Amino acid sequence: MKLHRLRKHCEQIVAELEVPEPFEIRKLCDVLGERRGRPIHLVPITLTTHSVCGMFVPTGEFDAIFFEQDTSPLHQLLIIGHELGHLIAGHQATEILDENASRLLLPDLDPQLVRRSLGRSNYAAAEEREAEMIGSLLLRRARRGREERQDSPLDSGQAELYGRLRHCLEHPDW
Repeated sequence: MKLHRLRKHCEQIVAELEVPEPFEIRKLCDVLGERRGRPIHLVPITLTTHSVCGMFVPTGEFDAIFFEQDTSPLHQLLIIGHELGHLIAGHQATEILDENASRLLLPDLDPQLVRRSLGRSNYAAAEEREAEMIGSLLLRRARRGREERQDSPLDSGQAELYGRLRHCLEHPDW
């Protein structure tokens, strides 16, 4: 799917969500958890270098989204949004991680559970792009809400620096 069509498709998916206002990722997890009939827990963990940044693990009683805790809050939101993107779009994993990979990623969980339910690498490339686009759109909404709620405005020097940095670092559509 072309990027423009993918974006429009994902914008429609996000627009149809019951997104809490002001937007907060934990509140969205509560809404999605209610819809699924079980809570969604956000679990910060330290992952090994050169591994995945996050993963969605459904269980019989709850769903867990594991995300890298040793990264910026902005990156954490993108990781969580990406994993929620898989859930929102109804993606199903196609391959199974082996037991060694399961123990490496989540040593405290039963490898059989991990093998059945997770792994970023076991989604098709198109599903990864879709989840990433949904995650980006959710991040955009979260940032917009945060800017609207900003309690202490920046002084003029800080605002100028912030504006220049933002212009240099952000995607043109953000």
